[in-house]
Amino acid sequence: MSTSVEAEIVLPPPTPVLTHTTRTPPSERDPLDSFFGYTFSASRTYESRYVAEALPAYIEDHPPTYARKAPEPLTLARYLFKFGFLFPPFWIMGAWILFSPLRIPSDVTDPEGQWMAEKSEIERQHILDRMRSAEIRWARRCLWAIIVFILVAVAGIAAWAVTRS
Repeated sequence: MSTSVEAEIVLPPPTPVLTHTTRTPPSERDPLDSFFGYTFSASRTYESRYVAEALPAYIEDHPPTYARKAPEPLTLARYLFKFGFLFPPFWIMGAWILFSPLRIPSDVTDPEGQWMAEKSEIERQHILDRMRSAEIRWARRCLWAIIVFILVAVAGIAAWAVTRS
């Protein structure tokens, strides 16, 4: 015979934290410091105080999550942009992606063999949208890189031709 006793755990409020602040009456502030902000040398001369300040309480039951931005998907255009510095025609191939549509792999004959079958249709569309936006971003970078490369090459050839004659 076991009885379960549900005990609610009550946590004490957070303890105050000592913070270092510098307070200066407006009459003592230098106009130059007021315009540009306090400098390190000026802040050392003012009287500093330690003020007890309580930490903010969490409104929710759990602390907030500090999530990083989701990593950008690795795409072909990204690799073509990076390797274009070694072989510039890769930038042309990367820029060509701007004119080609992204399609789901066409091996969807049976439900188990389709692309990302474990995901819902909305999740798959979200993944495709993220991949397409990343692909376009890197393809535009390839286009700009090849334009700059051509302009620098033309300017270099023109400068060489002018100095040669």
